[in-house]
Amino acid sequence: MKSVAYEEDFKNEKKFSHFLMSQCLHVRRWSLTVALLLYIVFAVMDVLKFPSEIYTITLSTRTILVILPLLYLNIIYWLKPPISIRANAITLLMIYLGAGLNHTLIFYVSQLYGFPFSQLGLVLIIMFGCLLLVLPIKPAAIMTFIMLCAHTAAHLYTTQQLADLLFVLIILSFVAGICLTINKLGQKTLYKNYLLINRLYNESITDGLTKLNNKRAFQEQIERLNAIASRDEVSLGLVFVDADYFKAVNDTFGHRAGDDVLKKIAQVVDAKCRRSTDMGFRIGGDEFALILYGVNQAVLENTCREIVKDVADFHLKVNRENIKTSVSVGAILKSNSAKITSTKLIELADEYLYQAKKNGRNQFDLSVFQPA
Repeated sequence: MKSVAYEEDFKNEKKFSHFLMSQCLHVRRWSLTVALLLYIVFAVMDVLKFPSEIYTITLSTRTILVILPLLYLNIIYWLKPPISIRANAITLLMIYLGAGLNHTLIFYVSQLYGFPFSQLGLVLIIMFGCLLLVLPIKPAAIMTFIMLCAHTAAHLYTTQQLADLLFVLIILSFVAGICLTINKLGQKTLYKNYLLINRLYNESITDGLTKLNNKRAFQEQIERLNAIASRDEVSLGLVFVDADYFKAVNDTFGHRAGDDVLKKIAQVVDAKCRRSTDMGFRIGGDEFALILYGVNQAVLENTCREIVKDVADFHLKVNRENIKTSVSVGAILKSNSAKITSTKLIELADEYLYQAKKNGRNQFDLSVFQPA
């Protein structure tokens, strides 16, 4: 149970990471672009402000630690942006730390040579790293702490002015705290939105009575899985299940008994979803479907046979009177190399379902679709 719960948590976290990127892509993309442009401007200012022995150092460190990595990420985010917020997270954190340490290095060198150097750059770096780049909260906080420690050491070594240092640290810590808080609150809000959207979507694709996936989900998944199976040359099985004489059950025993029959059939269909790629659906009043990805003919035949047998073995009673239940099953197996539209696949499965009913019900009919 723990491993299943962990797997579900991991899937949810991965999905949220994708959702967060979809919401924050433009912010991160433009933040990277603005950061690159600002750093190029700072590099030009170094040339104009410092003598050659200083700007030679500052230009090389700015280029290696920040400008080239930012250029690389700008190319990625503008040409082929990642789908997960975690993508390039380590690179972004290293750029953030590199920018902060580079600022401290330039401050240290400028103080040694007697040139004034503004702390505004470090404020901007913290704003980008703690907020605009939408970095993970804890790693961003750790990187900020390392930067402040390095800056404190450089400040004490060069100026030894505790009052100025204390003022700078208060300002920088305040900016970092505000930015990290806004970042955390923003991500929490987006997570709540994600949960709401996810819940509403799950409700929209779930059958209220049987809790199986509904017809909308079936249409989405048969299109998706058929496309994947055709692309990867993998087999795909489609099974249609229809309750026999269901109207007679409703008329004789009432709709509550009919609902119980549908729930039992749904349990049988759901029990055949033994792998994560197997999916069960209720697609109509007394109609069910099962999609089996990468299945072979023997397994598909056995699955159909089990469905027919399991439903026939039901022991449902109303007022001490047994309800006789049975289903007809039609199935189609698309072979590995076959190319077929999902619409045609549905038509064939429905055709073999009709054939099973025509042959006397309480049985299955199956065929394999091979390439012409």
